[in-house]
Amino acid sequence: MSLIPPLLGGALFLAGLAPATDHRGAARWVVEVLLNPAYAEPGLLRRYARRGVEHPQMDFYRDALRQRQLVRVWGGLVSALGLLVLTVSTVFLVLG
Repeated sequence: MSLIPPLLGGALFLAGLAPATDHRGAARWVVEVLLNPAYAEPGLLRRYARRGVEHPQMDFYRDALRQRQLVRVWGGLVSALGLLVLTVSTVFLVLG
């Protein structure tokens, strides 16, 4: 068996651990940069502006704290999945 599954499991574990623990504001960065509709595609924002309607999620800052908590929960789930993949693939690597 190759070393790729354990490496991917370790990477998934670390990628989920950063937002789960909010290391250096990782959860805040995900919410403010990746989930903020103000940073959406310019074409999409123009389409809403042409129709005279506000983007459905422009009340973003009211829900930002809840979204940050949701990002931390999902980070924990991704981290747990990565740890599971890392453990199972390491067991198969050692036994097989």
